[in-house]
Amino acid sequence: MNRREVLISGASVAAGAMLGSLPVAWAAGKPIKLGYNVATLANPFFQGMTKGVVDAAAKFPDMTLLNTNANGDANTQSTMVVDLINQGVDALILNPINANSIVPVVEQAKKKNIPVFTLDRGAACGDCQTNFLETDNVALGREGAQFIVEQLKKRYGSIKGNVVNLVGLLGTTAGDDRDKGFMEEFQKVAADNPELKLVARQEAQFDQEKAFNLMSQIMAANPEIDAVFNGNDDNAVGALRAIKQASRNVPLDDPKHIVIIGIDGTAQALAAIRKGDMDATLSQNPLTMAGQAVAYVNQFFNGDKSTIPAHQFWPHILLTKDNIDSDEVKKYGLWAEEVAKG
Repeated sequence: MNRREVLISGASVAAGAMLGSLPVAWAAGKPIKLGYNVATLANPFFQGMTKGVVDAAAKFPDMTLLNTNANGDANTQSTMVVDLINQGVDALILNPINANSIVPVVEQAKKKNIPVFTLDRGAACGDCQTNFLETDNVALGREGAQFIVEQLKKRYGSIKGNVVNLVGLLGTTAGDDRDKGFMEEFQKVAADNPELKLVARQEAQFDQEKAFNLMSQIMAANPEIDAVFNGNDDNAVGALRAIKQASRNVPLDDPKHIVIIGIDGTAQALAAIRKGDMDATLSQNPLTMAGQAVAYVNQFFNGDKSTIPAHQFWPHILLTKDNIDSDEVKKYGLWAEEVAKG
């Protein structure tokens, strides 16, 4: 780890202290024109992240935000970022659709001395980013595999069962790293437990409808499925719909229950966990993560930019029916419920 790399992952960290460290309002400083581009607003997580950017920027008296949405198209995103550069932005916060395709415009910004802060997803050019702020996606995948293994061991008394991996959007740092973390951990455990099998690994692209269709096909081909890992909660909700449609949704303690774990902490996932339809989600907090990115932009121009980490992992927390309404979770924050309040 270099001096500008900060790793903060897992709820075991004093997450509440960190998440509560962002000030309510900031003093006036150098006027900043901030350009923001999000991959899509079709995903509820990115809706929360965008709200976090908008709310945080509004607390800086001298910050102007240019808020843009790429609508899921990498070419559109590149065009929009070039337009922001041409509008004379002082800094950029980007949520790349693809880690590689965003590189040319990030490098273009760097040539113009415009600092680029990547949020949730990074650019595949290392130091071209002033700061890359994300959740530890490899850890999310690894912890998802560990959760499934624990549930299957409780059920059978040994580690065995048929597991599905519904991958996120490959080509994004989030999709690639979550899949990497899950597969590495799963294969490590399966090497010592030959009755633990991966029966399907399909790319659902963080999309409910794709996940629904894929899970329907996978269940038709595999009558015995014990668990499904999902690259995000949209994948999980889509998989749950398929399981329900196939009349295979049973209570959590039923031996035929299909364990479902997702990632993000969306409203649909929270409702499914409370109802007992979905086992867990590894929740991030896009509101506080986005607020920190905006604070780093201000720090770059009005503070000590040398202390801004080049790469930082934001805390995450496992949510289940047992802890979803606990004090620990309340301290961390259920971002989807905060967004719903407006």
